[in-house]
Amino acid sequence: MFFRTVAAALLTTAAVSGCASPAASPTAEPAPGTATTTVQSAQPGPARSIPVRPIPSGVPKTPTDILQSPGWTEGYIVRGGSGPCYGLLDMDGFPYAMYSDAGQTLTKGDHVRVRVTPSKLRIDCGEGTPMQMTAVQHVS
Repeated sequence: MFFRTVAAALLTTAAVSGCASPAASPTAEPAPGTATTTVQSAQPGPARSIPVRPIPSGVPKTPTDILQSPGWTEGYIVRGGSGPCYGLLDMDGFPYAMYSDAGQTLTKGDHVRVRVTPSKLRIDCGEGTPMQMTAVQHVS
């Protein structure tokens, strides 16, 4: 009977101490001379993950797909002939699909300098950025 009383007392003590407010965990203070770092996890919420752009006010007044004029560029003719369409691969490997109504004859492989402007006409001159060729110079 003595063991039952001791066991009951231990269980009661454990149950009562478990119902008490949780004990404050000991605060660990860094040793003198050591650096402390605080890690904050700032995870962006759904509202911050994608920037919000203003809604366009309407249809643009001018075409938005016309490229700015690169001016003079140098390269090799990849599609030649007497026109009106030509192909140019510039020295950086960038392809141009050029249009000119001047009727110049360019041969595939010619090394040329050309002055190009953005093409306002919707003419399909093949692969490359559509441009209008306004002048050409052969490079020797």
